[in-house]
Amino acid sequence: MRRILVPTDFSDEARNAYEVAISIARRTGAAIKLLHVVETPYYTSNFSATGDVMVGSDGMEQVYMLRLLENTKMQMSELLRTVPHEGVEVVHEVDVDRPINKIKRTIKEDEVDLVVMGSKGSSGLDEFLIGSNTEKVVRAADCPVLTVKHRIPDFDVREIVLASDFKREIRGAMDRFKEFQQLFGARIHLVYINTPGAFESSNNVRQKLQYTAEKYGLRNYTINVYNDVMEEDGILHFANDIRADMIMMATHGRTGFAHLLSGSIAEDLVNHTSIPVLTVHLK
Repeated sequence: MRRILVPTDFSDEARNAYEVAISIARRTGAAIKLLHVVETPYYTSNFSATGDVMVGSDGMEQVYMLRLLENTKMQMSELLRTVPHEGVEVVHEVDVDRPINKIKRTIKEDEVDLVVMGSKGSSGLDEFLIGSNTEKVVRAADCPVLTVKHRIPDFDVREIVLASDFKREIRGAMDRFKEFQQLFGARIHLVYINTPGAFESSNNVRQKLQYTAEKYGLRNYTINVYNDVMEEDGILHFANDIRADMIMMATHGRTGFAHLLSGSIAEDLVNHTSIPVLTVHLK
């Protein structure tokens, strides 16, 4: 792992994510990029991130953007000053764009290995209508995304939940999962959630999980079948039962209408659990 991207909106959750990224960087030797994206309405599209005025912008727009960028740079300086990062290379960038567009472009151009983002979570109508930039990144990023809600002063992972239906090919994600397990020397708990609508015999499921573990050469793992009404609830309840430090899941990154129809358990977990969630997009 060489490059970690930390998008920040200067919220407490984003600061928590930055602290976790620093802990990971100290273990891996990775460099961190702090990125803040100024998302502007259509009428400020004639302004650049450096404060240069483009042709066609008016005086009020110039004043608004100059003040916004000045305030943003002060917040970035304060974040760099107040969060210790000795021994970790940290660079920062401020840009004017749509956050998801800039984040996707940065992942590609900088060859980012991991995105660490804060998540406020949401529920009800707000979740359905608005969504969050974190969800969008989980859905679209070509690299693993670790979402963090609460402050974890000494980020250390000992117990990891790896939840899946274990029916699809997850080889691309498994290499990333094993990398995190080895990074922390953690134990992986493979878990299949048995629900009334998709029930399988425990014996068949355990054989399937054992086959998966052997196929991918897992070490230090447990096999688990957990009964619950819904998959998301089962993952959360199981993770809480074993006091998991992290949940890992693969996501297919569906977008648009297909996403609304099918939903995404990984994205729901990002919203609803206080446990850090590592998602890997299946190409």
